[in-house]
Order: sequence, then C-alpha cells, then structure tokens
Amino acid sequence: MFNESRLLEKVAYGSEYGHRYKTEIKVLRSGVERRNAEWERPLGRYSVLFKNLDYADHQIVVAAHHACMGALIGFRFKDASDFEAEREVIGFGSGNSESYQLVKKYIFGAFSYQRKILKPVIGRVTIFADGNPVAASIDYTMGLVQLSADNGAEITWSGEFDVPVRFEDDEIGFSIDNRHQRMPVLNGNVELLEIRL
Repeated sequence: MFNESRLLEKVAYGSEYGHRYKTEIKVLRSGVERRNAEWERPLGRYSVLFKNLDYADHQIVVAAHHACMGALIGFRFKDASDFEAEREVIGFGSGNSESYQLVKKYIFGAFSYQRKILKPVIGRVTIFADGNPVAASIDYTMGLVQLSADNGAEITWSGEFDVPVRFEDDEIGFSIDNRHQRMPVLNGNVELLEIRL
C-alpha cells in the first residue's frame, strides 16, 4: 500500500538526510578485502526535526501517522538534500510512441550510478526532445513517460521528485515546549526510511 501524499515540508535546521548501501566485506588473512554488493540500489534514511510547529501543522503530521497506521503504509517525502534533476537523459526517440523511465545519473570519475525516479512531483516536470520542450504523458506514481519523438532525438527531463518512505516506528511523540496565542507549540523528531516499490 502506498499513499501519494507528501509529508509536511516544514522541517527544521538540524534534520538529517542520508542513504546507505549494503556491502559484504570479507578481510583475508593477507589483509586484502573481498567486497560484494548485496544491494544494487541504496535506501534513504531521514531524521526529520519538527520545531515550533503550530497546532494546525502538528495535526497534519499526527494525521499522517494515523492514516498510515504507523509504519504500515508508505508515502512521499521531499529529500531536501537531493530533489532535483536537470536535463537528465532518459533515452532516444524511435519515431513511434515509446515509454521511458525517469532517471538521475550520479558520476564520480570513471564510475556512475543511474537512479530510477519513481515519484516525480506533479507540475514540476518538463520533458525535452533535442533540447526542446515536448508534450508527454507522465505517470507521477511510477515515473514513466510516454511520448513520440523523431528517430534518434535525445530525450531528457528536468524537474523535482520525492522519495517513497515510511515511518520507521509505529510510535510518534511530540513535546509541548511553548505556547502562542493560548495554543501549544510542539517539537518532535520523526524517523523515516525509504522503501522499495
């Protein structure tokens, strides 16, 4: 199950964004390592601070936790450290209507990693053919694009994307540290884990 709604973006300074791979490392008696990738794709992990939330915004976060039944149902989250793509190549035209997967490529020296973008943001995606904006049908739930372009035309995209996540815990808590106009001001720390779809 997945909820296409995005969690409240009003996160505070000090929030932590990261990802992890899973690598099996065996050290031989000689000291030489044998390394094996157990995951071909990383998973994100986020420690989100909500500070000085007014009561209405606090209720939005609490409602998300209830509606998702804690850790049961996934939802969208904006990773403030990595949420944009700029003219990323997704394929080449064939002269017919074709389907393309949105991706983002990360390059370091001679090595690269191509990440599937599954949750593009509605209204924030532009598709190009040889550098010119073109009309396309976009599946915002899976990151698939359908369009027809001239044979050999380079298909690229620019835009924003979310990450599919879930609450790490079935429990959530907030502290009341102040009041404003007789209403509580709340603070809390929410742990999120990226999920595979």
